[in-house]
Amino acid sequence: MNLNLLYFSILTIFLLTSCSSTNSIRLKDSSNPQQESFSNLEIAKKIDTAAIVHIDKKQRIVTIRSSSPLDKGYYSTSLQIDEKENSLIKLYDTSYESIFIADILEGSPKINDSIFLVGEERSKELDKIYTEATID
Repeated sequence: MNLNLLYFSILTIFLLTSCSSTNSIRLKDSSNPQQESFSNLEIAKKIDTAAIVHIDKKQRIVTIRSSSPLDKGYYSTSLQIDEKENSLIKLYDTSYESIFIADILEGSPKINDSIFLVGEERSKELDKIYTEATID
């Protein structure tokens, strides 16, 4: 009887611990202490007409809808309420009418996040960290 109780206890513990695990991808902030100083730099311009409408965590890209044209470069995202930086994205020349595609560099953007163009000083620092891939 004690052996059956032991097996039942082990099976119950195993089932309870396995039920809490997920197969979803969790994006972690990849910033390091050297990059923390960048957060203190001034954000150049909030883009009032732009917001994130789609996020692909597997390919690490976001889709942005904007009624005004966006320049390529680095943008930070934040909730519309508190304007605390959620993530850092890089916009390229790829666009279709009012839809733009950007790579997720750091953090976890959310749907309906506001978009901020980063300042020129921070942009230069980010260029040193995130270099472009070259194809040979």
